[in-house]
Amino acid sequence: MTSGIHATIGVASPVMAYLRDRAVPALCGGALLLSSWSGAVHAADPADFYAVPEASLAGRPGTLIRAEPVPAPAGAAVAYRILYRSRGADGRPVAVSGVVAAPPEGTAREPVVTWGHGTSGIAPGCAPSRFPRHAFESIGGLHDLLADGDIVVATDYQGLGAGHVHPYLVGASEAHAMIDAVRAARQLPGLRAGRRFASWGFSEGGQASLFTGALARSYAPELTFEGAAAVSAPTELGRLLRNDIGTPAGEVVASFAAWSWSHAYHVPLGEVVQPQALPALEHIATLCSLDPFQRIAVGLSTLAYGGAGPLRPDATGHADWSRLIAANSLPTPRGVPVFLAQGDGDDLVQPSTTRDYARRLCRDGVALDYREIPFASHGGAEMDSAAAASGWLAARLAGARPPSDCAQLAGGATSGDGPAGRR
Repeated sequence: MTSGIHATIGVASPVMAYLRDRAVPALCGGALLLSSWSGAVHAADPADFYAVPEASLAGRPGTLIRAEPVPAPAGAAVAYRILYRSRGADGRPVAVSGVVAAPPEGTAREPVVTWGHGTSGIAPGCAPSRFPRHAFESIGGLHDLLADGDIVVATDYQGLGAGHVHPYLVGASEAHAMIDAVRAARQLPGLRAGRRFASWGFSEGGQASLFTGALARSYAPELTFEGAAAVSAPTELGRLLRNDIGTPAGEVVASFAAWSWSHAYHVPLGEVVQPQALPALEHIATLCSLDPFQRIAVGLSTLAYGGAGPLRPDATGHADWSRLIAANSLPTPRGVPVFLAQGDGDDLVQPSTTRDYARRLCRDGVALDYREIPFASHGGAEMDSAAAASGWLAARLAGARPPSDCAQLAGGATSGDGPAGRR
C-alpha cells in the first residue's frame, strides 16, 4: 500500500499527472508547512489545489479530480489530500475536498470509515484539509480505526476548501460529500479500499453521519453501508436555534446558518436577522473555528449582538427558514444500525432533544446503541465516546449483529446503559 501510488505515477491520468508534477516534489521539498505546535493551525496556501474550473465539475459523483500525499498520522502508512466531484443538496455538481489515511497494507480490501468534522466555519479557508495534521487530530478514535484496518476518509463538506458557499447544517449536501469521499478513496491506487463503509461524526458531522445513514443506500447503491455513528449531533434544528440564543456557541451556530442559508438558498438575510445584527453577522461569517484561539475569537465576536442575538424573534417561523429547518432535521436511517452518544452536560445540543430523537429511531425500528455520558460537555462527549464508537464501528464492519438499547429507552433508562466497550 505504501508504494502503490508511486508505482503508478507514470499512468496518463489527471490524478497521476498532478501527483507526478506537483504533489510528490512538494512533499519531498517540505513545501507543506505544518505548525510545530498542535494548539494553533497554520499551513502554506494550497489555493491551487482547490481551484477547479466550472467546466471541470461535470462527471460522476465521487470521481477523483486530484490528490497529493501529506504527512501520515500515527498508525497510518500513507495519507492524502483529495479533491473529488460530488453533488450539492440541489443535485448540481460541485467539487469537494478532504483527507484520507490508510493503515499498513493488509491482505484483503479494507472497509472505509467516513468521518464528519464539527463546525469549523463557513468560509472556504475553514476547510480542515488545508491543515492536514489538524484534520487528522480531530478525527475521534482515528488510531483505533486504523488499528482495526479501516481506511479513514474525512470530507471538508461542500464549500469548504473548494467552492464559495458552505451549506451549513444541510444534511443532503453533507451526506453526499461523506459518501463521495468513500468513492474517491476507492480510486487512489494501492489503497485497496473496499465497498463496505460506515459513517462517524461529531456535532455538525454527527448530523452529517446520520443523514449519510438515511441516504447512503439510495445515493450509492454500489456500496454497502453498515452503520452510522454520531455524537453531539444537532438532530432538531428548530429547537437548536430557538433554545441556544443568548449563548456564544448558539449565536455562532445561528450566525453561520443565517448567512449560509441566505447565500445558498437566497433567503433574504433581513427577513430572519435583526437589522442591527447584520454587520456583526457578516463579520462572523468570515471567521473559522479550527483551533482554541479561533474558537475564542469567534465566540467573543458574538458580544457585538449585545445579548439580543442575531435572529428576529419570529425567524424560525419564517416560511423559507421553517422549510429548511424541517428538511434538515430528524434524519431517519431506516434499516441501518445507529450509534448515538450525547453528553448530559451539553449546553448546545440539549440532551432531552437527543433523547427524543433516540426514541423516535426506536419507533422506526432502528437498532440503536444509545450512550448518554454523565457530566460530558458538547466537545467532551466526543472524547468520552470515541473508544465506544470505534468499537461499535469495528463490529459493524466485521458483520456482527448490532445491539439495541430501545427496550431500555422505552423503560426510561438514559445514561450510559451497557458497558462502554460493548461491541
